[in-house]
Amino acid sequence: MRFFQHYNSLAATKSMGDNGFENNSSSKSVTLLLKFSETNLEITFTCVIFIITFFGAIGNLAAIGKIIYDPKYHTPTFAVIGQLALADFLSVTTTTFIRMTNIWEIWFHIIFISNTSILSSYYHVCFLSVVRYLITVHPLQSRQYLTVTAVCLCSLTIWISSGVVGTCFNIFLTSNTFLGRISIIIIDVVLLLTVLFIMILLHVKKIRSLQNSLSVTEQSQRRMNIVVTVIISIFAILQIIIISNEILLIIYFQLFSDEILIYIIYISFSRMFFECLNFSCNPYILFFSQFI
Repeated sequence: MRFFQHYNSLAATKSMGDNGFENNSSSKSVTLLLKFSETNLEITFTCVIFIITFFGAIGNLAAIGKIIYDPKYHTPTFAVIGQLALADFLSVTTTTFIRMTNIWEIWFHIIFISNTSILSSYYHVCFLSVVRYLITVHPLQSRQYLTVTAVCLCSLTIWISSGVVGTCFNIFLTSNTFLGRISIIIIDVVLLLTVLFIMILLHVKKIRSLQNSLSVTEQSQRRMNIVVTVIISIFAILQIIIISNEILLIIYFQLFSDEILIYIIYISFSRMFFECLNFSCNPYILFFSQFI
């Protein structure tokens, strides 16, 4: 199928980065081009991805604007949501352009921005779970110590840490070695388990604490469970797809099997879809969940 022609370079080289595209540092291309725009299937896929990205970008920007300009949202919880929305906005826009165009050949630093914002998004999801847990279970201490300023300082630390880790991650991506690929898989697995452990543990402890509260109904608890389940499910599916993609790439580079290449292609397109969905749905889910 012509839908897969953009991945034919897999069969010709081992020089492939995490983005699923051939690394070509000598490329002289200066024209921004769509990768999938020839057949009806490619055009449909491209339109779906950009529609999701558009609504994701608008949702994140709207959340940021509402939090900044409306004083009633100047709270620790919404401060974290605002930082998460910023990370998701950068993640969904940079990731879409990297996956769907040749922009990385024109401006390679966009990969560093994408890695940093993606890591920052994951860290802020965990940070939000911590903040909501502290506010719910330890309200008196939170009012005293958990201020907007403290939250912003912690968020700044997260951004700096994400930049450092993103730089290391970029080194592994450009190395294109077996150990580099294994390192990426290990990082992805650790990231998956860490985020899931923090979110599930704090959510369970928070729900148990709320069961003794008369001000929280069973319906509210059920909605909280749904919100967390949706966020965790999309994130887990995305990370499993990413890990599977990396494992198949390692196998392919050892065997060069056309059958494995087909699986890599399907997983790559699934990855694009869930990446956009993951960074687009957070503002809608998290912002409106505060009204539960």
